[in-house]
Amino acid sequence: MKNIEFIKMHGLGNDFVIIDHSKNQLELPQKEILKKIGSRRFGIGCDQILIINSDDQSNAKVTIFNNDGSEAGACGNGIRCVASYLMEKQNKNKIKIQTISGILQCWIEDNNCFVNMGKPIFKWSKIPLAKEFETQIIKIDNYDLFCLSMGNPHAVIFLENLKELDKIDIETLGKKIQNIDIFPESVNVEFATILDDNSIRMKVWERGSGRTLACGSGACATLVAANKQDLSLRKNDIILDGGKLTINWLENDDVIMSGEVTLVFKGNFYYD
Repeated sequence: MKNIEFIKMHGLGNDFVIIDHSKNQLELPQKEILKKIGSRRFGIGCDQILIINSDDQSNAKVTIFNNDGSEAGACGNGIRCVASYLMEKQNKNKIKIQTISGILQCWIEDNNCFVNMGKPIFKWSKIPLAKEFETQIIKIDNYDLFCLSMGNPHAVIFLENLKELDKIDIETLGKKIQNIDIFPESVNVEFATILDDNSIRMKVWERGSGRTLACGSGACATLVAANKQDLSLRKNDIILDGGKLTINWLENDDVIMSGEVTLVFKGNFYYD
């Protein structure tokens, strides 16, 4: 029987299994093993699995998988968790992490972990969408979907108020939108509204993971979509089911995300 050392962490309830490859010295787990690790009934249980492939003290290379075993392009909360783990391990306060979507700069400030998620992508072929549309907003049924990429595809829907947001069947509508052929690589679907204090309340249905308590890249996409529609300033708090993230869309177009991360436990996962 084989075993894998792992770390369990979460950012606002968005939870992750982190595997430090330098400790395990083994091949990447196959998809069926990843699915078992991600299962809350037959494994450890998580939204995503992040594998640290290399760590040379200033840069790390990370591969990200959803709990269904599919590879993910970006995971802001997961990257913040990995960054926090590596910075504590190396006694540093900043690090660069390479992902399939690019190199992300991370740092610690005032007990929060920050990540520069890069610039939002609006070009239809890069999101990607199946074809070009006249506007950034696609209408499906009675909903307006603001489409963009934050290293992975997002469709953001704004509801009129909190009552309307709470009425939405996140699973049914999220699955329906993900299966529309407009999104050839599926899509993360965010449902949001502006609160009385002008902060943003958001719920999410993630591709490959389903309903999660928080989504970092989704929070970034929501802030950008809100600002582009004159609903928010370029910096705002995003209130998710698991807590609060602060998103700052800088004037150079980089999107900075910050919030808390938590180490839950460490252990070994055994498999045949």
